[in-house]
Amino acid sequence: MQKNKVTTYLLYAIGEIVLVVIGILIAVSINNRNEEIKARNRLKETITAFRDDLAQDTLLIHNRISEVKHQYLLNERLRDRVAKPSSTIDTLLKIVRSEFNPNWTEPLRYNTNNYNSLINSGLIEILPDTLRTQIKNFYNQKFSKINLVERITNDYRGKLATYVNTYTFGSTPLHDQGPLIDSLVWSNVDYGHLAASFQGLSNFKRILFTLTRDEMEYSSESSKALILQIDQYLLK
Repeated sequence: MQKNKVTTYLLYAIGEIVLVVIGILIAVSINNRNEEIKARNRLKETITAFRDDLAQDTLLIHNRISEVKHQYLLNERLRDRVAKPSSTIDTLLKIVRSEFNPNWTEPLRYNTNNYNSLINSGLIEILPDTLRTQIKNFYNQKFSKINLVERITNDYRGKLATYVNTYTFGSTPLHDQGPLIDSLVWSNVDYGHLAASFQGLSNFKRILFTLTRDEMEYSSESSKALILQIDQYLLK
């Protein structure tokens, strides 16, 4: 100080500060880079698992959709027979007693754990815009369709409970009422109520199987398209 070296000391101090700041910035940059690499590695693992979920879902749909279509066509054939001008009370009785099965196919339970991980972790935001948008749009549509199926299913359960408390139907592994109960139930039937009940249930089954089939077809085709996009992304 006495030798007028204030400027020298100030420059030295500033230089030290600059070096420290540069060191901190470099350390932060390296840390950010490491975190980015870790995030991308986590993303690759999660998106790969997500792709496997989609593949598994398409297999579930493939194994189930033929039965859904079959049940829809069977229900339509029964409705057509009752609707014919030549149909009689005996036609209705034969159908509801031995052919009409009011049971339905429960909705599929899809694999969504890895999709939820993509969303909740924020990893989905690292994906390219096109793929990210495609995934979000797919699940927005998918969940909307699933929710509609579930609402119709709940309504159908209520109507079914009323029906089975009034009538018996064809023997199945889960519904084997025996000849005594069957004969007593059908000995004095209100045919108008029976016709309305069959019409209501079969119409609900038509709606339910149509919505279920549409959801499955949408999920299957969209999942296959997403798998192709994910495969292209993983190859980069």
